[in-house]
Amino acid sequence: MRLFLIRHGETVDNVAGNYAGTTDSALTNHGVLQANRLGSHFSATDIRVTHIFSSDLKRAFRTAEAIREAQDPAPSKTTKLEILREQDFGFYEGKQFFERPKEGNKTGKDAHLEAHRDEPGFQDVESKESMKLRMETFVDDHLVQLLHEVEAHHSVVVVAHGIILSHLWRLLLKRFPPGNVAVLPGVQAAERGFSLEYLGGWSNTGYLELEVKAKQEKVHEHTAKGEESSLPSKANLPELESNSDPAEEPMPSTSTAELCIEASNVPQKPSIPPPLPVNAPPAPSKLLNMSLLVMAVNSQVHLKGLKKTRGGIGNLKHDSSQKTMDSFFKKRRLE
Repeated sequence: MRLFLIRHGETVDNVAGNYAGTTDSALTNHGVLQANRLGSHFSATDIRVTHIFSSDLKRAFRTAEAIREAQDPAPSKTTKLEILREQDFGFYEGKQFFERPKEGNKTGKDAHLEAHRDEPGFQDVESKESMKLRMETFVDDHLVQLLHEVEAHHSVVVVAHGIILSHLWRLLLKRFPPGNVAVLPGVQAAERGFSLEYLGGWSNTGYLELEVKAKQEKVHEHTAKGEESSLPSKANLPELESNSDPAEEPMPSTSTAELCIEASNVPQKPSIPPPLPVNAPPAPSKLLNMSLLVMAVNSQVHLKGLKKTRGGIGNLKHDSSQKTMDSFFKKRRLE
C-alpha cells in the first residue's frame, strides 16, 4: 500500500508570518488552488485513496476534502482527529515570528519567553514529549491495522501540519527494523544527502510518499511432481519454531528415568511472568514483518506551473461563496 503524509495548503497566517498551531487559520485563495491541484494530481495518476485522516482544523480538513472529492469513487468520509493538530504554541498563538537577535545566542522566541513567562495566563509551547505521545496514539489506534489490511494498490492519506508531521514520520520510521527501510533511487532529497529522521520542512501541500508492504517469506517447494513435500517434518523442527504447547503433545513411550533425564535438560519457562513497572506504558508495536520504501520527499510535482494570482488576491482568505468566471457563462446545450 501507499501512505501519503501531506501538509495543508497555504493559509492567511502563513502569509502574515504568524504562529498558528491550534489557531483555526483559513486557506488563502492560493491555498485552495494548491489543494485542488493535489486532488487532481492524485486522480490523474491513478492513486486510489481508500482512507483519509485529517487534523480537525479547517486548513487541513479543506485540503483533505479536495483530495477526497477528486477521487472516483470517493471515500465515504474524511476522518477528522484532534490529535493530528499542529503543535500548540501557547502564548505565541497568533503572534508574529520572532527573529534571532543580532547579539547573544538566544533566539527571539527564547528572549520573549523570559520576558513574558511570569505574566498572568501565560502558556508555554507544547512539548516534544506531548506531540510524540499524540502520534503514538494515532499510529497505534488508526495506522497499524491499516498497514496490514489495505491492499497493495490502495493508498492511505494523512493531512496535517508541518511540525506534527515530522514527529509522526520519525515515530513511524522507528517502528520498522532499519534493514527493512530503503529510499527509492532518484529521490531528490536523497541526492542532496539527508537524514532519514530529519527530512526537512514540509511545503504547503508538499507530501511524503511511502510504500509499505509485507516482506516475502521463503517457502520450501516440492522437489518434483508427485514427490512428498520437502518441508521438514514437525519432529525435525527446532523447538523454538513450534507454536504448539509441549505440554499438550503426546509423550513418547519412555521410562521414568529417561524422562527425568530429558526433562532436566529442557529450559523451563517461569510460571509467573516478571511484574511490569507500575503505570508503565505499553511497548509500541513493531512492524517487524513489513518493509518501508521512501518514494518521494516533500513532493510538489502537482504545483508545477501554478502561479499566485497578482494584486494580493492570492493571499486573501478564500471565500467559498465566490464563483469562478466560468460559472457566469451558461454551457451550450448539446442536441
